[in-house]
Amino acid sequence: MLDLTPDELLTTTRAVRKRLDFDRKVPRELIEECLQIAFQAPNGGNMNTWRWVVIDDPALIAKTAEIYNGGLDDYIASFGDAGYPGAAVPGADRIDSSVAHLRENWHRLPAVLLPMFAGRTDGLNLFHQASLWGSCLQAVWSFMLALRARGLGSAWTTGHLYREKDMAELLGIPPFYTQVGLFPIAYTIGTDFKPGYRKPTDEVVGWNGMPKG
Repeated sequence: MLDLTPDELLTTTRAVRKRLDFDRKVPRELIEECLQIAFQAPNGGNMNTWRWVVIDDPALIAKTAEIYNGGLDDYIASFGDAGYPGAAVPGADRIDSSVAHLRENWHRLPAVLLPMFAGRTDGLNLFHQASLWGSCLQAVWSFMLALRARGLGSAWTTGHLYREKDMAELLGIPPFYTQVGLFPIAYTIGTDFKPGYRKPTDEVVGWNGMPKG
């Protein structure tokens, strides 16, 4: 376990791509330990409707790489001539380089996590949509925090969802389940991560009304 205060853990858990160690195996028992921590996150009605697929078969990981990269290609194509909408964000060039590195090396990952929840959001009102997503997302974040505390890292990726049916077919996921994302699992090269760029508080927080920013 790393010697991190709660605040350090929360502010230095980053999306890790370039600093993932693709050559070091991650024990199953360590992944299960992080999942057990993640399962303590709140979920609607404590119904535990989430399901989790951990992929550590190299041949299957290589197939997830094809789907992930194909989905990102679909996503990029959707921009058309307008280009990527986040290009003006500080550090966007580093993010682009980081994503490209992960795309090139995804097939080498030691393990990959695919969380999902029972039910589909298609056609549901906002309350039911929020209830379904809100019963899984915080557990995924807890999983990433548990990884960080143990010297491992991940990145929140959703590109494969452009081809979610291909992933469902590959892993035998029934159509009733909604896939949340695809999360690499690997030890990190070094553990000295720092807080990332965020907009200033007075631009995004409003007291008793909308922020002025």
